[in-house]
Amino acid sequence: MNYALKTLSICFLGMGAVACQNPETNQNPSVTVNQPSALEEAKPVQKLKVIAMVNSDSILSQYEYALHLRDDLNDKTLKFESTLRQMESKLRTDMEQLQRDAPTLSQFEGQNRQNKLIRAQENLQLKQEEYTRKLMEIEQGYNRDIHNAINEFLDRYCADKPYEMVLSNSDLGIIRWADKELDITSDVLIGLNEEYAIQNAENQKVE
Repeated sequence: MNYALKTLSICFLGMGAVACQNPETNQNPSVTVNQPSALEEAKPVQKLKVIAMVNSDSILSQYEYALHLRDDLNDKTLKFESTLRQMESKLRTDMEQLQRDAPTLSQFEGQNRQNKLIRAQENLQLKQEEYTRKLMEIEQGYNRDIHNAINEFLDRYCADKPYEMVLSNSDLGIIRWADKELDITSDVLIGLNEEYAIQNAENQKVE
């Protein structure tokens, strides 16, 4: 039985018990009926929390801004990888050439060329570390931009809605089940992509 209905039934039973008593037979002055205190009457009615949910996997895979940043990151990754492959290819060619020329080189010439190869190899390793760090920083910046864009949109989206909280869920997240009516992912995606299309068109006009 619903808790509210059980409470209501108890109240009705109590009222019936008081009403059925005969005033002439109830002469015991020690029997009193408890009345609610002013503090109890003043207790505010608790309002139910209204919670919504968005699927972060769907947002990241269908939000055009997130897709644009992902493609940009992929382009930068390919560019860095191409540069490193060129450096590695030149280093390998120079090493093979040194091996062919070694019999005809003096000790001094051979040592100089070997030192150049060592410096080239060290430079390649430094470039690999530099590009790895750059890509990590770029990815973190892009994730931050996406996170801020979604949160700013939700501020506007929820302004005229009853939601007090919007949870972020994923396909393998901690929320195992939720009523589909709580899921506002589709509406959020539509709004995000509409705003991005407008901003992107304005940016292209400026360019």
